[in-house]
Amino acid sequence: MKKQYGLSLVELMISLTLGMVLMTGVVQMFLASRSTYTTQQAISRIQETGRLGMEFLALDIRMAGYTGCSSRNPLAEFKNGLDPDTVAVGSIYDVGAEGNPDIILQSQIGIIGYESDDDLPHDEVEDNIKDGTDVLFTRGAGTSGMSLMNEVDASANVNVSGTEVDGCVEDICQGDIVVLSDCTHARLFKITNLQGLGSGVVNLVHSSNASENPSNRDPNNWGQEFDLGAQVMKVSSKTYYVAESELNPGSSSLWQVVDEDPPVELIEGVEDMSLRYGLDTNADNIPDDYLAASDIADDDWGAVLAVRVQLLVQSSEENVLQEPQNIVFDGEDVDVSDRRMRQIFSSTIGIRSRL
Repeated sequence: MKKQYGLSLVELMISLTLGMVLMTGVVQMFLASRSTYTTQQAISRIQETGRLGMEFLALDIRMAGYTGCSSRNPLAEFKNGLDPDTVAVGSIYDVGAEGNPDIILQSQIGIIGYESDDDLPHDEVEDNIKDGTDVLFTRGAGTSGMSLMNEVDASANVNVSGTEVDGCVEDICQGDIVVLSDCTHARLFKITNLQGLGSGVVNLVHSSNASENPSNRDPNNWGQEFDLGAQVMKVSSKTYYVAESELNPGSSSLWQVVDEDPPVELIEGVEDMSLRYGLDTNADNIPDDYLAASDIADDDWGAVLAVRVQLLVQSSEENVLQEPQNIVFDGEDVDVSDRRMRQIFSSTIGIRSRL
C-alpha cells in the first residue's frame, strides 16, 4: 500500500468547508447566548430599578403630612409655630405652592408638586433637573418620637426624657423642625437650643430669633395645651427629581434631597418621572380627579389624597435591542434614538393620614 504524505487540494477544501460550517454554528450560538444574557441582565436591572424607585417614593408619599396621633383626627387643631416672614431667600423654605412660603412650612400639607420650569424648593434641583420631568416635595414627621415629660401650657416649656449629647437628644437635634402632637392638637416649631434640667430631663428651647431660618413665632403666644405623653417628632422634607447621572454619564437617575442637605443620586436608570395628584373636590375623602401640578391651585394641596406615579426606566447598556424601541409615556411618544431597553412602571399611592 502506498503511504500518504499529505492531503489533496480537494480534501483540504472539504476540511476547510466543514470547519467553517462548524465555526459558524459555534459563533451563532455564542452570539445568541450573549444576546440572551444581555437582554436578561437589562430586564433584571430595569425591574430592580423600577421596584426600588417606587418603594422610595411610596414610603414618603404614604407618610406625607404625618403629625402623629393628630393625623387620624380630622378635627385636630394644628398650629404653625414658624414665622414665614423670617424665611431666608433661596433656602428650601423660600418657595411653596405658587411661591407662598407659608404653605411649605405647614406640616399638614405634606405634598407639593412642581414641574421642571417652576421655581423649585432647592437651588441644586433647579440647576440640574431634566427638562420636562416632574418634581415631588414631601414633608412629614417620622414614625418614632419622644414622649412629653411635662404638661405644656402657656409657659410653653417642652421637656423630654434623655441626655443632651453634641447638641442632640436621641435623634432630635438643635436646629431641627419638630411637631408636638397628641390626638387633638399639633404644633410645628423649631428647636433653637437644648437645655439640660438634670435627672435625665432636657428642655427643647424654641425661642424667637429673627436670624433663624425660619424663626419661631413668639412663644409667649403659644395658645395650646398638651398633656403628659404627647409625642415630639422630627419633621423632614424630601424632594425627588430626575437629573443626569454622575455614576453613568449619558443616562439619568432619580435623585433625592433631604431638607437642605446636598442631593443624593438614589437610583441610576430613571429617565423620566410623571406625577398626577388625586384631588378630593367634594370633601368625601376620595380622590375625584388626578391632575398635574400646574392644574392644582395654591389652596388645594391640602386636599390631595393620593399620587399617581409613572417612572420611565432605561437599561444602562445601549445596544440591548436590535432597533430603537417605540415608547409612549404620559400620553406622548418618547423620542428614542438609541437601542436601550425601556419599561414604564406605574402605581397609585395613597397618603395614609388623608385617606
